[in-house]
Amino acid sequence: MKMEKITVYPGSFGEIIQGKFREKDILCSCPINLYTKVRVYETLEEKNINMHYKSYKFMLNILKEWGYDKYFHNLSIDIKSQVPRGKGFASSTADLAAVYNCLINIFQKQYNQKELIDNCIKIEPTDSIIFDELTLFDYRKGNYRESIGKCPQFNILVFEGDKVVNTVEFNNKPLPPLSNIEDLVPTLKEGIKNKDINKIAYCSTESIVRNTNRLEYSILPIVLKIQKEIGAYGIIGAHSGDALGIIYEGDIKDGIFNKYFNILKGIKTYKVKSLDKWI
Repeated sequence: MKMEKITVYPGSFGEIIQGKFREKDILCSCPINLYTKVRVYETLEEKNINMHYKSYKFMLNILKEWGYDKYFHNLSIDIKSQVPRGKGFASSTADLAAVYNCLINIFQKQYNQKELIDNCIKIEPTDSIIFDELTLFDYRKGNYRESIGKCPQFNILVFEGDKVVNTVEFNNKPLPPLSNIEDLVPTLKEGIKNKDINKIAYCSTESIVRNTNRLEYSILPIVLKIQKEIGAYGIIGAHSGDALGIIYEGDIKDGIFNKYFNILKGIKTYKVKSLDKWI
């Protein structure tokens, strides 16, 4: 019988917060309803490793740890993803987490969180969607993680730019340090505990605004203006990508964008939802 497993895994709309906390660079991802579908299967056909290089490298590392690297040459990876690439939507982390879940099913291994963290970080800085709850996570070294609860459900109006950001290259640049978010963490925890979207959106807005010295968002002023105009909670964004979003509830009339048509030229707008459960 051929080895084959399929796993579906969500991406993230950037980070609810990212910054310096207890002298570490931490983030807290925001899982959303855009998914990657990964199939790991046995085949004798030649595979194009360059197409999914990170996923193949991750798979090889895992198989070596298990003493199963002899299977690598006969296993292929197929990825069909709704998650935008290079925009800060955790597309690579979603792929790697899905590959891991396929492999533990194929080889009947127990899920090992530390194994997943360590092997994701070997590939690149890692988003906290690998956990089953919202988690404050040291995305560079994996030395700190703190679960803070389930993500309340809310809508996000996405403004996606046309720039592609390579996560590894971006994080290896000589960038200004992340801004301090010690004051935001208690507010975020309270917001998560009480399902207070207003407090969560306050934290995500502050996090983006404080870190604009690291990554410039040309549309930030207009997104903030639209957010206030429609009475939405706040904004959220990718701290290493080209996307901002407005956190809101209810419906938004499409006509509101007509007067901003020229300013938003080249910007894709669409709607996604946060997830309270994803693993």
